[in-house]
Amino acid sequence: MGAPGGQNVFMDQFSLEARTQRVWDLNHAVWFTLMGLGGGVFLAGRILNLTEGLGALLGVPTVDVVSFAAIAVGGAILVGDLGRPLQFWRAFANVRTSWISWGAWSDLIFLTVAGLLVLPAVSIGGAEPFSGLGWDPHGRDGAGQALEIVAGAAAVVVMTYAGAVLARPRAIPYWNSPAVPVQFLLSSAAMSVAAVATIEVLAGEPVSAGQMVLLAVLSGGLLVTIVAHLLSRTDAPGKRESLDRLLRGCYRRLFVGLVLVAGTAAPAVLALVGAAAAGSRDALVVVCCVLLVAGGFWLRLLTLRVGIYPPVHIASPAGNRDAAGTPTSG
Repeated sequence: MGAPGGQNVFMDQFSLEARTQRVWDLNHAVWFTLMGLGGGVFLAGRILNLTEGLGALLGVPTVDVVSFAAIAVGGAILVGDLGRPLQFWRAFANVRTSWISWGAWSDLIFLTVAGLLVLPAVSIGGAEPFSGLGWDPHGRDGAGQALEIVAGAAAVVVMTYAGAVLARPRAIPYWNSPAVPVQFLLSSAAMSVAAVATIEVLAGEPVSAGQMVLLAVLSGGLLVTIVAHLLSRTDAPGKRESLDRLLRGCYRRLFVGLVLVAGTAAPAVLALVGAAAAGSRDALVVVCCVLLVAGGFWLRLLTLRVGIYPPVHIASPAGNRDAAGTPTSG
């Protein structure tokens, strides 16, 4: 039976079900992970004063080489993902309104300034052709320190902007939260401290208890941030569907088992154990590094894959009728 006045209740509104975004996926997760790791390794190496004594490639400290390689590969993935790589310049064009442009410029500034910083250390065939440039590549003089600060600031943006890109639009509730860029920043920092410590292990240098405590704090902070994000706005349309997939649906095992437990909580605990047990520290550092990088990648990929637009209900003009079935002006 129809509604009074011949009204068809099934035509009184137009509904769109919740939809998952399909634009950002695997390539972006790899890109975000590499950018976070590259920027973080540079910062960790410099802040912890570990650019010397851990080996070098063509005179450039190993820590910096790892950083540059990660950023360069991540940038290449970004350019390739643009669809028209020869128009990569468009990524730099909207710096006033686009976090993607901020990211592109930060990548470029980081590679340029950090490259200049280490240039005096470059050794080719035993010669150092750029040693006369006039600054210390380890930042021990004014000019070197200035370059180090600029490169470090760019590295912070590199580590953060991917999360900021996701958090800015309101269309996807799970992304639209300051917790997302904080998660990406803490994940990048934890991965990077573990990676630098692993380079120390490979170079035969001791890892300090302080580094292990720092690793535990960063991993623990990441865990708290993720959980806080999961517990906020749980009934919001769109986010509710995202949480269903992460905690009860198709991604439950990956998210809870790999991201939360193995990729975040376990490194925090293992790092605390390593801080107290010097004899097992080297092995624990390597395990933490593997777990954090794997967990960081899956954190980013699953964050992208549960980017869900909320359901939409649009009342049709036919729905604006009074009890007699006469259209109203409201």
